[in-house]
Amino acid sequence: MKRRDFLKRSTAAVALAGLGAVRATPSLAQAYPTQPIRIISPFAAGGAADVVARIVGKHLGDQLGQQVFIDNRSGAGGTLGTDIAARAAPDGYTLAMHSISSAVLNKFLYTRSKLDVATMFAPISQIGSALMMLVINEKIPARNLQEFIALLKTNPGKYQFGSNGLGGIMHLSGDLFGFMSGTEVVHVPYRGEGQATVDLIAGRIHFMVASVPIMLPHVRSGELRALCINADHRLTLLPDVPTAAEAGLSGYKTYNWHALFAPLGTPEPIIKRVNEALIKGMDTPAARKQFEEIGIDLVLSNPNALTAELQQQSDFWGPLIARSGVKLD
Repeated sequence: MKRRDFLKRSTAAVALAGLGAVRATPSLAQAYPTQPIRIISPFAAGGAADVVARIVGKHLGDQLGQQVFIDNRSGAGGTLGTDIAARAAPDGYTLAMHSISSAVLNKFLYTRSKLDVATMFAPISQIGSALMMLVINEKIPARNLQEFIALLKTNPGKYQFGSNGLGGIMHLSGDLFGFMSGTEVVHVPYRGEGQATVDLIAGRIHFMVASVPIMLPHVRSGELRALCINADHRLTLLPDVPTAAEAGLSGYKTYNWHALFAPLGTPEPIIKRVNEALIKGMDTPAARKQFEEIGIDLVLSNPNALTAELQQQSDFWGPLIARSGVKLD
């Protein structure tokens, strides 16, 4: 073969290889998924994060044509599950469902672990925002927030609030309440929201600042009394419960959100495929109704918007955690 012919054929082969690479990218997304998908939730079963993950898993699976199962890996404030998910193969078959606690707060609380979701995961989409509210045991002699604050000021250090663990959004929201109300309250950490709620109903602790999905059934049953919604609007499901500002604690706003991520390095076509399937599956009357029934505002986005949200929340909570002095490693 002449050198000139060899070069022509080699050049053509390279061009075809390049064309094949270009065509392989969309085919990757078209073929995906061919097997079940795991969503790791770094929190215990039964909590708000678990409830949201299971709703998302059902509708996402319907769109992708594969089973999506939830793998609860709780422990160490969400860092255990975060580490497991970050180490998973970036092939789209392991995803991670994070909340503000695991996605934002932990990087300020576990400084030695170096578990920064913003740098270890590929963002896919925000999913929903869970309003939080302050609830008390129904036997506590306070009918509204101002009466409760007065009770706390009269008995400094006597009243305890529970959370799903040190440094989580529930813990920091309770601390923020104590700071803003000028009261001295004692934090009691639990391994999950469910355990804390059981003790709150039993009267072993006195109040919690928790997500609406977990507290709603107990408020409706009369076991717990809701004193305020930590938002700028009332909750349709509990129209008689005032906002914190209406109850006399202006500026007290806390909420939790849930968002979907993939291990860093997951191919962009797969990220796009999951994002599109998530939006299509969740933006339906059935999914919206499920979220409305548990007090979750549906918030669907894209990787860029989720990245911006991570930064905004870091800017808000970072200084508050630094002021509190809480460190967990």
